[in-house]
Amino acid sequence: MTKVRSALVFSILTQHSRQVINLFTIIILARLLTPTEIGVFAVASSLVFLAIELRALGVGQYLIREKEIDKEKIRSALGLMILVSWGMALIIAISAPYIADFYNEQALTVILWIIAGTFLFTPFSSLPDALLTREMKFKPLFIVKISSTIILSSSSIILVLLGYSYYGLAMGVMIGGIAHVLLISFYRPKDMPWLPSFSGLKKLLKFGALTSTASTLQQFSLSIPDLVLGRVATMADVGLFSRGLGVVVFLNNILGKAVAPVVLPHLSEIKRAGGDVGEAYLRAVVLLTAICWPIFAVVNLCAYSLIRALFGDQWDVAVPIASALAIWAVLQVTHSFSSYALIAVGKEKLMLKKEVIIFIIRFAAVLSAAPYGILMVAWAMVMAGIAELLINSWAIKKSIGIGYRRLAQDLLPSLIVTVICWGFLKLLSLFIPFESLNSWISLIIVGITMIPVWLLSLRITKHEAWTVVIQMTNRLIPSK
Repeated sequence: MTKVRSALVFSILTQHSRQVINLFTIIILARLLTPTEIGVFAVASSLVFLAIELRALGVGQYLIREKEIDKEKIRSALGLMILVSWGMALIIAISAPYIADFYNEQALTVILWIIAGTFLFTPFSSLPDALLTREMKFKPLFIVKISSTIILSSSSIILVLLGYSYYGLAMGVMIGGIAHVLLISFYRPKDMPWLPSFSGLKKLLKFGALTSTASTLQQFSLSIPDLVLGRVATMADVGLFSRGLGVVVFLNNILGKAVAPVVLPHLSEIKRAGGDVGEAYLRAVVLLTAICWPIFAVVNLCAYSLIRALFGDQWDVAVPIASALAIWAVLQVTHSFSSYALIAVGKEKLMLKKEVIIFIIRFAAVLSAAPYGILMVAWAMVMAGIAELLINSWAIKKSIGIGYRRLAQDLLPSLIVTVICWGFLKLLSLFIPFESLNSWISLIIVGITMIPVWLLSLRITKHEAWTVVIQMTNRLIPSK
């Protein structure tokens, strides 16, 4: 358990540190760039991030899950990564002008060309990343990822200040990618081979085709609003929506995604040892919802102060979007670990099936709402989120045996805690005019008042998270 705890600490530290760096970067860039400039890069990055999911072809997850690996498997994994990654770079380079014509934005051509260049060397960073993750060596990953994030962020800001606009953001991505490759070379496992092999790819392809397609659909589902709005609305609309969504995604990343890198190797280890993956998954969900649900409920009510404080008044249109998407986040975060659980128990086909269904529902919802404005798109995401919750619950029941009744019963305390927090802040807003105060002061007041309310509600409901809080407090405060 010490190994898992150490991995979890460094994973959380890595994710939180990167999110803080990214937050400061976003705050600065939101004041340097217009909504239109942000929108152009959002469309480009959405398209490229789909290719990023495809380029690894699930090889990293394969190496993490596989019971036994040897040098030949690692060489084959590297060979497959090179074939797919370099192939994707070529496809992006060729299709970039046509994508630019489709969106009637010629700047997309150069942006896509720049970012596609990073695909040429990323196989040599993705492979050691996966091997270190398999061994739960998150300390070197912390050093590498924090350093490369700082380099990426600082490069992007400097280039934007020099007048390169969204091209500067793309060049920052390339500089950060190069830094990652150079840094990970110092920490890669000593026995990791550098030369690829192009034999024995059948098993990798069978696994990777399922997991990579599912991961791509996950990313595509999140990018649907940017890609649809970029076509049927304006780039300014894309920028405004991405800032509203960005607030919610940032919080989700800093809360739920902080522990995500540990989830797959931990669940896979439990599976290899013959343990109960279902119980381990359920415990993770219960603790996650105890933290994330109340925070997103608070965001639903204080979105104005949050947007104003982070981005400034030019982004006020994004306030109702962030408020609505906070509800979507409550629904989405519930089963944010479901794919890891399905991979751990070898249910890749089921994972792909549920991602296809989720993608179709979300795409249909966003496409039908887009002509009516970006706020309607946000509420379409909420409606799709309800369907996503039900679909993920079905997949979890079918794969690891956690039924609907058991899930609802174990999540009831989290729901009560969330309602208490939302209700208290709603009542407090009747007496304190948060929107007329300085945004930072409003957020400080919310933080000071809501943390005790959250802790008290955990205690009242006898939530499992309360035990974790007590244990952490006891470790931080030595007994006399």
